Amino acid sequence: MSSESERQLSMEELRRRNMQRPPETVHPTTAEWQELTAALTAMGNILAEQMLLLEEISAKPSPWTTKEQTAELIQETKEIHRLLEQAGKKRERRFSLPDIHLPRPSLEWLLLPAILLGLLALWYGWDALWNGLTTLFP
Repeated sequence: MSSESERQLSMEELRRRNMQRPPETVHPTTAEWQELTAALTAMGNILAEQMLLLEEISAKPSPWTTKEQTAELIQETKEIHRLLEQAGKKRERRFSLPDIHLPRPSLEWLLLPAILLGLLALWYGWDALWNGLTTLFP
């Protein structure tokens, strides 16, 4: 049994098949176009109303608290609780040593020892040169 794709068609048959016109496209009538445009307009109006409602809803403040707000409220209540406990106690005398802040070294602090070291090297070199010259020329 041979299928249609396996059999060989003549050139005339192939031309006849290729020359067949595709079916004509059917366009809507004016009444159908009016119905379609009316439906699209109605859908656009509904969409615009929904967008306005969504904007109104999003503009209203939310009655629910967020996680950040609850964390802030918890921290404030802890602070209030601490202050209330402290207010109930008698004042305690506290003694603390004054804070002593030592100066922090910077690059400018290293400049003075570097200059002194350079002057010492020059003095030692000049002394060695002078001693050498005095031994050559007595």
